[in-house]
Amino acid sequence: MKIHTSNREKVESILKSTTVNGKFWDYTLSYDEYSPEDYSKFHPLDNPHYTDLPEFKWSDWLRQRYVFEVNLNTDEEREIFFNAFNHNPTINNYIHYELDEHPLKEYEYEYTHKIEPKYPIYVITKGRWEKTLTIDSLEDMGVDFRICVEPDEYDNYVANPRIDEKKVIKLPENFSERKQGGIPVRNFVWQHSIDRGFKKHWIIDDNILGFYRWNENVQKRVRDGVFFRIMEDFSDRYDNLGLVSCQYASFVPAVDCGREGFIVNTRTYSCILINTELLDERLEERWRGTYNEDTDLTLRVLSTGDLCTVNFNALLSGKQTTGTMKGGNTNTIYEWKEGESEESKRWSGLQKKFDELKENWGDIVTYTTNRHKDGRPHHHISYTRIFKQELKLKEGFSLEPRVNNYNMKLAKQ
Repeated sequence: MKIHTSNREKVESILKSTTVNGKFWDYTLSYDEYSPEDYSKFHPLDNPHYTDLPEFKWSDWLRQRYVFEVNLNTDEEREIFFNAFNHNPTINNYIHYELDEHPLKEYEYEYTHKIEPKYPIYVITKGRWEKTLTIDSLEDMGVDFRICVEPDEYDNYVANPRIDEKKVIKLPENFSERKQGGIPVRNFVWQHSIDRGFKKHWIIDDNILGFYRWNENVQKRVRDGVFFRIMEDFSDRYDNLGLVSCQYASFVPAVDCGREGFIVNTRTYSCILINTELLDERLEERWRGTYNEDTDLTLRVLSTGDLCTVNFNALLSGKQTTGTMKGGNTNTIYEWKEGESEESKRWSGLQKKFDELKENWGDIVTYTTNRHKDGRPHHHISYTRIFKQELKLKEGFSLEPRVNNYNMKLAKQ
């Protein structure tokens, strides 16, 4: 268990004075201490392609903390530890104790002018007309978008007073009855955007609570279309960029100091800008399969050998953990045994997702239970070790170092 603190002396005093009743003698908790210099080894931010983009840098605030790693081997030691620091037990592997607040805590983004996305935004949703996280988040940003719903659920969605009926697309059929998950509606959206005259489009899951910018080791919510415009402008620089997405906010904590502003040639998911014109030229199929459709599409793009994907760490989505919200396609793509427990259903469903990926992609995909604390089955793919292709600038673009914060500025609230 790690302790992050600004009060080194007090934490050290507590640890040295906290005793555990052993079988033969009493003992204190063992620990290691890391100085700010040891713990906060900043990754060099020297990617030449991260230019004409919002500022992305580490905060000196991270160097003003001390970190203690305490060895807790028994339930008794854990109980004594949390009591000593007056902290409720947590499933996390760290606690904050008398840690100075981030200097930007009371700041939020304000906007010098309104910026709209260039490409259409589609939210695909099923069974969630009462809990409309992504829809509410996009309305909060003041951007235009479309909501794709099945005919059987259309009346439920338009009855929600928070939903603008003009933005709702009634799909031509109840695609979930095909038992292919989100594949049919994703392919509908692909063609719908082309018919509207666009070369690219956004497709977004319906369980995203807010969109954020990460800078100086703090996440701040973005309430403007600039969030999408930044990635669109970036995408439009390159001849060979097939997919662009943003990382999950939960995957980039404040203490992180080892990431680039974006990663090239990795998985894209949940909030994706798709270069439909390029991919229709290069791929034999659009969306396919039943499970892990975003992983499969990413792999097919990268397997061309020259097309790239990009996932932003500087821009984040508040994606909720899969399976924690009612609705979606869970009940339409999995077949359960009668009387099967909810936990068993979840595990068998995750196994099916892995099995389909393994069948399609062989040794690229490996099995792991280490990705999540509860040991659930998951796949692992070493994207950046396998795929080495480089981004190719379009003619007329250059990589001159420049910060572009667009219309965003921090203001104390």
